[in-house]
Amino acid sequence: MKMKALVAVMAVFAMLCVPLGFAGIASAAGERDLTLVLEQGSTDRLGGGDWVSIRAGDVRVGVVYGTATHLNKLYVFAEYKRFLGGADVYDARGAYLRTTGIPVYTIFGQSFDGMVEFQDRNNDSLLNLARLARNDTSVDVPAKATSLARAWTATIKNQTATGVNVTVETTNVPYDVVWSPLPRRGTPGDGALDRLAFTFHLNITVRDVSGDVPWYRVTVNDGARDISHVEYLGNRTYSGQAVGMAAKYDHHIEGWDFARPADLLALETRAFVGNYLPQRVGEFVHMAYRSEARDPSGYRQSPNDTVAPDPRLLTRDVVYFDDEWDRVGRLVWQSDVTVDGVPGTMMFQVQGGEAFAARHAGAAFFGFAVRGAYIYPNGRVIDHDPGLDAIADLWSLPETLNLTPLTVLGIQAAIAVFAMGAAILVRAKGRRAR
Repeated sequence: MKMKALVAVMAVFAMLCVPLGFAGIASAAGERDLTLVLEQGSTDRLGGGDWVSIRAGDVRVGVVYGTATHLNKLYVFAEYKRFLGGADVYDARGAYLRTTGIPVYTIFGQSFDGMVEFQDRNNDSLLNLARLARNDTSVDVPAKATSLARAWTATIKNQTATGVNVTVETTNVPYDVVWSPLPRRGTPGDGALDRLAFTFHLNITVRDVSGDVPWYRVTVNDGARDISHVEYLGNRTYSGQAVGMAAKYDHHIEGWDFARPADLLALETRAFVGNYLPQRVGEFVHMAYRSEARDPSGYRQSPNDTVAPDPRLLTRDVVYFDDEWDRVGRLVWQSDVTVDGVPGTMMFQVQGGEAFAARHAGAAFFGFAVRGAYIYPNGRVIDHDPGLDAIADLWSLPETLNLTPLTVLGIQAAIAVFAMGAAILVRAKGRRAR
């Protein structure tokens, strides 16, 4: 039940976002220019380094990677605006003021953190380690490990009207830790990973859609326009454009020096989602949670509760990140892998969850991350093709009279508290066999 508690808290964070997106976009309405733009250079996103991305309006998908002067892991990410719904705003006397959409700016992505070779002692094809820093022989035994916070190089090719292909790679990767049998620092005599390359197929597509949008009536006081009442009115049907962001990519692992012929290789990763939380809304959240903590009908997770000690098969090819209304994004993969030219099978292991935070241009994004690993068979050359995608529905919602920024902020905060039951859910869901 720990995940339920975590995602319930993160749900409110996701709903309390103002139009100061990770992409630096301000407008929530009006005509949107969805012309594809290629961006590259240096960035402070996700730890900093260099980046390559494609952007259409306030939607972006790209990669961030470390350089020789600024070491960093490799990230693939999507930035986009979602709508929690719309609101009709009235003053204290019932006079209509404005109709507005309620935008949320989201970052959804994945990092590639490190690699671990291990001896699969219980033959479950999973990495069952108590801690990498100790030689715990009651579970799987590590052999080598290395961090992927290092210098990478990028090559851009095959730019089209809807996307671009970019290969990000690093070579001669030393092993940071070697167990022989106790852990020690790696040396040149232990060898090095010859080449690790990720070829990303970054795409943005646009299509017309129509659907139901949650709608609210919001009453504000005179003067400071503080929120005094929120009422859910049901759903309304609107049309708009769905902007799909996809990052299909190929893993190429070449020349890992396996200690034993049966050892497996884990590529450690994190899938994350975060939203911007300004100070005024943060204060409002603290007030709301003090109130809810006194409500016995709410769910509370005890810090002493435990989860199942052994891994269980939940899904074979996809992990969804959803909220109550629409999909935030998904992490997908194929179980098929090619090892030394021969077809094989890999596993994706969910290892746990943790808080996520990122900062860019003075804005802080908070959310959660799912830790996991791609578990690969033993071989000199390993090729695999997972992916990541997200969809932003840009509804053509009406906007009329302007309110002050603090009023718009208050509307979003109040609706988020009103809809506190809508949680971001991480749903592991397997596809049916054909």
